[in-house]
Amino acid sequence: MAGPARDDSGAPLLEALAETGAIGSTVRQLAERVERPRVDVERHLAALSVDGRVVRIGRGLWILRAFEQLDQRSDFVDPTAYNERFEREDGCALGTYRGAITSSDNGSAPVHRWWPYVQGYSAQFVAALLTASDLPRRATVLDPFSGSGTTAVEVRRAGHRALGAEILPPAVLAARVKTRFELDPRHLRAGAARFLRRARARPAGAPPFLRETARHFAPPVLRALTQLRNALPEDTTDVGRAVRVAFGRTLIPVSRLRRSPCLGYGGPEPAVLPDPFEEMAGAFGAMEADLELLRSERDRWGAAPTIWQGDARALPFRRGSVDLAVTSPPYVNGMDYVMNYKLDLAWLGYATSYRDLVALRTAMVACDNLPRGATAEYLSPDRTPDPWLPEILRGIRANVARKGTYRRDDVHGIVLRYFADLLPVLHRVHASLVPGGRFVLVVGDSLLAGTYVPGDLLLARMGASVGFRIVSVEVARSRRSGQRRSFQLRETVITLEKPRSAA
Repeated sequence: MAGPARDDSGAPLLEALAETGAIGSTVRQLAERVERPRVDVERHLAALSVDGRVVRIGRGLWILRAFEQLDQRSDFVDPTAYNERFEREDGCALGTYRGAITSSDNGSAPVHRWWPYVQGYSAQFVAALLTASDLPRRATVLDPFSGSGTTAVEVRRAGHRALGAEILPPAVLAARVKTRFELDPRHLRAGAARFLRRARARPAGAPPFLRETARHFAPPVLRALTQLRNALPEDTTDVGRAVRVAFGRTLIPVSRLRRSPCLGYGGPEPAVLPDPFEEMAGAFGAMEADLELLRSERDRWGAAPTIWQGDARALPFRRGSVDLAVTSPPYVNGMDYVMNYKLDLAWLGYATSYRDLVALRTAMVACDNLPRGATAEYLSPDRTPDPWLPEILRGIRANVARKGTYRRDDVHGIVLRYFADLLPVLHRVHASLVPGGRFVLVVGDSLLAGTYVPGDLLLARMGASVGFRIVSVEVARSRRSGQRRSFQLRETVITLEKPRSAA
């Protein structure tokens, strides 16, 4: 008698995963590909996982076990290969940066805590860099992606003058307020008290345009936030601007959202969400305490900074006026800053529609939420900012084509536009620096569509192409890929120098 028929219902899934290769597929994508209900696909994937033939990685992606370790595949160019190529072609071996770099401590540090900004580097990193740099007295330090002013605060506290550029409006507001050390804490205390009294007397108002506002906040919190928003002073005085920063600082703590680092819903909702009025009062208290601390340092303050709101590709600062530049640019295909700070943009009135958000995102350095039309001229490029890029872009394009269905089929265009966006920034900073001046960048590498992108090494090479000398590339810490948690990425400190013989 013949035995029971073998269940081959998992075979189509194995074939589909073989076709998608290193990128993998979600349950939804597989269900569409094999034309089976999602519940069936989930059941068969679970069985194949027990057999060891498939594995789940990253954000709900499934791959064949053979694709789990990318660096063991002959068709994958891994970080080591690029590191060796960089040393051979560019004469620089990767080193190790020993100092603190992550921004996690900024949330509790004086002044920096006024408006938490989860991207970028730590205040300690900037302070250590300023101490180690051979800067003249009252030097000028530039941050072309200044965020909420981490660099500018530490530069002024160290006795130097800060220049900054930032395109995200609420971050510009925060940077300007955090570097206004002259604000009298007594004036802030009085202004804050008047504001809170005025807000309590206001009726609740209409929420902003964001479609998920009712999900973001519990009803009592939402009513209180509209009262506070409707009482906000104009952006015309030091106290008024500080009040607006404190309001922006309040939005996430009283919501159901978290930034860790991307904006999203994190964990179970607490039994009682903080009261917005109390949260703002706490923010004002922290600002007053930190202003008192700053007053004790008055003799060491540098000149008032200039924080320019605009695109870093069009820096307005004059040639040869900067002694040191330091920044952390967006990472390739990384953070969608517009999405991450949409609450601040909407509640503070910087955006009044989704069209405004799209326009701002289009104007920024490319990320993977870029509107499709913004990548059109980068899909079939004639030139790239670096000779390594064509092979990387071909790898991304081939992997996406193998998958058949992917979130976007223009990922290679996004990557190319990202590097094309940063090239003019390198040119502008080079022009702004004095001969012998250095440009220090904190940046990371990426894994995109199953292809490794050495973003740090590419930026160092692009720096050399515009006239910088590569001084060092030092790995500061390890990271994990969001695409697959088992793949190790890094964060790197790049130091470039404008040769003294440069005009």
